[in-house]
Amino acid sequence: MVVYNKNASTHFLHTTIQKHTIMNTNDNKDSPTIAAIKLIGGKWKLCILWQLSLEKKRFGELQRSIGGITQQMLSKQLKEMEKDKLINRKVYEVIPPKVEYSLTSYGKSGIPVLTNLCEWANQSTK
Repeated sequence: MVVYNKNASTHFLHTTIQKHTIMNTNDNKDSPTIAAIKLIGGKWKLCILWQLSLEKKRFGELQRSIGGITQQMLSKQLKEMEKDKLINRKVYEVIPPKVEYSLTSYGKSGIPVLTNLCEWANQSTK
């Protein structure tokens, strides 16, 4: 027997919509922290940025170098990062199709911050 709890369901829906709305607004009122989280938040974007900072990569190379990410998730993250102008997607008109991903100058400008973040995280393990 399934019991439908209207209050719990409404709360879940409300918080889900609110969370989605907060993370997808593009007004200039965001704090710098929120703006940064919008750009690189999530489990995979930092890994993708780091791998592309080493060299440009094709989709399969990127997926193998990150490990543990599904094709669907990688594709979604790459589209978001391209929309945010962090990465370039270059399509070659060859058969079979070839697509390479690389960092934009804006994406490259975040690498020193990423390096500092990694160094900071490594200090906590010492």
